[in-house]
Amino acid sequence: MKNILVISHGVLAEGLVETAKVFFGEDLSGVEALLLKREEEAEGFRSRLIEAVDRLDEGDGVIILADLMGGTPCNQTVFLQDKNVHILAGVNLGLLMEVIAARSSDELDYDHLVETGRSSLVDFTKLLENRKRKKKEDKGD
Repeated sequence: MKNILVISHGVLAEGLVETAKVFFGEDLSGVEALLLKREEEAEGFRSRLIEAVDRLDEGDGVIILADLMGGTPCNQTVFLQDKNVHILAGVNLGLLMEVIAARSSDELDYDHLVETGRSSLVDFTKLLENRKRKKKEDKGD
């Protein structure tokens, strides 16, 4: 089973992992958060990132979910090219939950995971307005 490392600026990664525990239980082994501290230099984060990946990789590799493409946490993953990692940028809760549920699969479909992350973003106000309009049309108003 692949382990998961969520990386972010500030406490976002920690919040996502803690929230995932609401759905998957408190004992969410193999899922960790790594935070870039405000005062931290990139090299310090890189060192902690490499240590975390080495600790989490139990032979099947590590899936890294980064908060922001082009941000320091994501950029530091380029130093992991010799490691067994797969990196997705733009993490959200829907994506994290899908990765947790699918990580034991022998063949993870990363295209599907990316699509799950994308489809997690919905204009809910517009959805409600469309439903309200449809309901009015069905009533004949």
